[in-house]
Amino acid sequence: MTARNSTTYGMESLETHAAVLNAICEPDPLATPCYEIMSGALVWTDEKHPSLTSDIIFSLRQLWHFRTRCILQDERPENDFVARCVILFPNWIGFLPERWIPTPAALAEYRRGDVSLRWCLRHSDCDEKNENK
Repeated sequence: MTARNSTTYGMESLETHAAVLNAICEPDPLATPCYEIMSGALVWTDEKHPSLTSDIIFSLRQLWHFRTRCILQDERPENDFVARCVILFPNWIGFLPERWIPTPAALAEYRRGDVSLRWCLRHSDCDEKNENK
């Protein structure tokens, strides 16, 4: 068994389900960004389409995380994983240009989610320490 490479982790699932993702090409005009705790990233509400299995969602987390880094840093550096995804499912709504740029709403949602997560983790750690006394 080979070691997992973080730059390609999840790619096999995305390759297998590329047609499903490519078919998710009509954005919901009411879609908003939400903080997704498992990836620490922004995900638009219409990107978690009902047709997606948990395996596909798990595999998309790396892509969502990279996109969020691009939004926060206001740049889009080269990334082999993302480039491969664009080739596999170019029509996917997650590649809409407006979802890759920092907007006040996206930045506010990220900050809200990140602060909430950090608060929960900090207090969870405190609860554990108190239980072990």
